Amino acid sequence: MEDWSAANREAADRFRDVMSRSPTPVTIVTATGEAGPQGIVIGSFVSVSLEPPLIGFFVGRPTRMWQPMADADAYCVSVLAEDQAALSILFATQGADRFEIADWEPAGNGAPRLAGAVAWIEAAPYSVTEAGDHDLILLRVTALRPGRDTGPLVYHRGGYTGVYPQSRTSDDDSADRS
Repeated sequence: MEDWSAANREAADRFRDVMSRSPTPVTIVTATGEAGPQGIVIGSFVSVSLEPPLIGFFVGRPTRMWQPMADADAYCVSVLAEDQAALSILFATQGADRFEIADWEPAGNGAPRLAGAVAWIEAAPYSVTEAGDHDLILLRVTALRPGRDTGPLVYHRGGYTGVYPQSRTSDDDSADRS
C-alpha cells in the first residue's frame, strides 16, 4: 500500500499528476460578505442531487479566499466560458480588486453574477462536511440561468482548455431511438 500522506512528497506529487488527467470545469463561486462582494475559483464543482437540487464543491482548509464568504446566505456559481481564463486568473490572484475589474451584476438572490459565463446557478447554504484537508460545501439550488452558447472553460493537466459542444444532427437523433 502506497503512503499517500502529504508528508510523502513523491506520493503527493504522483497523486496530483494522476488526478490532473481528469478535466474539471472552472467555476467562480461568489457571495456578498461583510467586506462586500467576494469570490473564489473552484475546480471541483459538481451536480449532486435532483431532489433536493444540490450542487457541491471542495475548498481547502484553511482557505483565505473562502473564509470571508463562508457564512453568506446566498451564492452564485458562474460556470466560465472557454474564453474566460483571464477571469479565472484574476479571481485566483491574491490582493486583486476583482470586483472593480470584472464585469458583474447582482443575481436575483443578490450574490454577484459574473458576465459572459455559460451558466449561472443561484444557491443557498445546505451543509459543510469535513473531507480530509478540505471541506465539502453543498448548496441548495434556488435558481438557474443559461448563459452564452459556447463551450465551458476546463482545467486539465495544469492548464486551461475549452470543450466545444458537438452539435447533434437529425441522424444522431434517429440513432438514439434505435
